Amino acid sequence: MNCPYCGNEAKFLTTKEFYGKDYGTNVYSCKPCNAYVGTHGRSKTPLGTMANPKLRSLRKCAHSLFDPLWKSKKKQMSRTSAYVWMQKAMNLPAEKAHIGMFNEEQ
Repeated sequence: MNCPYCGNEAKFLTTKEFYGKDYGTNVYSCKPCNAYVGTHGRSKTPLGTMANPKLRSLRKCAHSLFDPLWKSKKKQMSRTSAYVWMQKAMNLPAEKAHIGMFNEEQ
């Protein structure tokens, strides 16, 4: 995987190497850009796209607004329904309808 910011190859690390603690997952990291993305479990499959500090902050904000739709005690919909709603509202294909795939504009 290449860093979307500088184009250099991202390092593939365990979370033990990256964070100093083993969370049972891996990370693709570009140290010069401070961009990274975690993986599904111990696989090499990324959870989304690499993000620098600004994009990570925007994604956290998006999750803080979106997740209560399906996580709160007053659930407005199921998790699946919430993501289908987001997909339709943003006119995205299913594989791109995840906050981890979003760019700064989205």
